[in-house]
Amino acid sequence: MSGESDLSGEQLLLPGRLGDPTRVLKTEPRADPRMVAAMAELGFDVAPEPIPVTAESPIEEIRELIAMIEPSYNDAFKMWFADLPPIDNVERHTEVITGADGNDIKLYIHRPRNASGSPSCVYHVHGGGMVLLAATDTPYVRWRDELAAAGMVVVGVEFRNGAGKLGNHPFPAGLNDCMSGLQWTFDNKAELGISKIVVSGESGGGNLSLAMTIRA
Repeated sequence: MSGESDLSGEQLLLPGRLGDPTRVLKTEPRADPRMVAAMAELGFDVAPEPIPVTAESPIEEIRELIAMIEPSYNDAFKMWFADLPPIDNVERHTEVITGADGNDIKLYIHRPRNASGSPSCVYHVHGGGMVLLAATDTPYVRWRDELAAAGMVVVGVEFRNGAGKLGNHPFPAGLNDCMSGLQWTFDNKAELGISKIVVSGESGGGNLSLAMTIRA
């Protein structure tokens, strides 16, 4: 290595920004070039501008920023998913239950049409850092369809967010909703025609999935 590098040999052995804090998506050798090209159309292949709030900012300012950026996610989702063919042979319906806090919770249920036997159930918790996005957003509807088309019953929970269009509800409101929906799913296994239940989520939904496991 040349003397110009500020990175230690140990850092260079680490992947991604652990090894090089200046690395961005377009310089990440592990990234699929097709994904990078799609992200570049929205400027997501480079480092973002610093956000105007910090952890010490007033909660009102943080919520205002989240509400402002949330629509841009949905614009990106619509563009990325626009060319995908529709998924057939999937039935969808919505259940509205009463949560532990007395609030209404929507559960979006997708299942294979003409399913036989007792398929497994995926209880899906959407991403969004627990502060934005919704189970009705394009990627999550698509994901439930994909899983149902593969033969599983999927229950997607619409939980209260800490901010954004489904906010503003402080913790543990969202976790309480997820637990209420999971309990309903377990209590209605026979009616749903399911066997095992797998709790799954991405990003903030993954965090909630882990928290649900601990609370259970």
